[in-house]
Amino acid sequence: MGRLVTVSAKVSEELKRRADELGINISALVRRALEEEIKRVELQRVLETLREEVRNSPELPEGTIVRMIREAREGLRLAR
Repeated sequence: MGRLVTVSAKVSEELKRRADELGINISALVRRALEEEIKRVELQRVLETLREEVRNSPELPEGTIVRMIREAREGLRLAR
């Protein structure tokens, strides 16, 4: 995982109290949410790049776009 750093956020006392009462591990929740958001944004950027390449490319053989998307997704998984 690497070196850890502290990230803080201000929430209302009520929200913190309710999370505690429900046994919600805020640290784990924030880590998981941040990881998911990073994956979503990375994939979105890859797809935007692919769309731009398709717009600027001559006609591509059938299946090329699907292959490119699969390769991009696999690359993101391997980078983790």
